[in-house]
Amino acid sequence: MTLSAAEADRRIANVLSIGTVVAIDNASSRARVRVGDLETPPIPVMQLRSGAIRMHWMPSVGEQVTIAAPSGDMARAFVMGSLAIDGNMVAPDAGAPTMDLGGGTLRLIGNLYLDGDIEVTGDVIASGVSLVHHTHGGVLSGGANTREPN
Repeated sequence: MTLSAAEADRRIANVLSIGTVVAIDNASSRARVRVGDLETPPIPVMQLRSGAIRMHWMPSVGEQVTIAAPSGDMARAFVMGSLAIDGNMVAPDAGAPTMDLGGGTLRLIGNLYLDGDIEVTGDVIASGVSLVHHTHGGVLSGGANTREPN
C-alpha cells in the first residue's frame, strides 16, 4: 500500500487524539467523541477487564478522553481512557485509591470477602433489615436474649 504524503501525515496525526465525549451507549460500550470540529462515530471504550471477569466503566458526557487509532486508522479507533483536566482533578488524597461514583451505585456481582474493618457513614441493609432502624421482639429484662431483628 502506497500512501500519499498528506494521507501519511493525517494518519500520524490520528494515532493519538484528545476529545470530549458527546454521547455514550452503555449496552455496546461505545462512545461518540468530539475532536476539534469533528465527531467520531460510536467507537469502543477500552475496559479494564472483559473476559470471565468484567469491569464496565463508561466515561460521562463532557469527559475529556484520549482516543487511540492504530496506524492512524479512525475506523479502528477506540477510547483509551480519560484525562484529569478541566476541573475534574484528582482528589486531594490522591495517594489513596479513591472512587467517586457521582451519586451512582457500585454493584458487585458475586461473593465479597474483606480482610479488614469497615466503617460506614450511612445505613447498612442486609436481607431487607436496616442496621440503624431495625427493632427486636421478645425484649426481656435481665440476661435474656432478644429475637432476631424485625
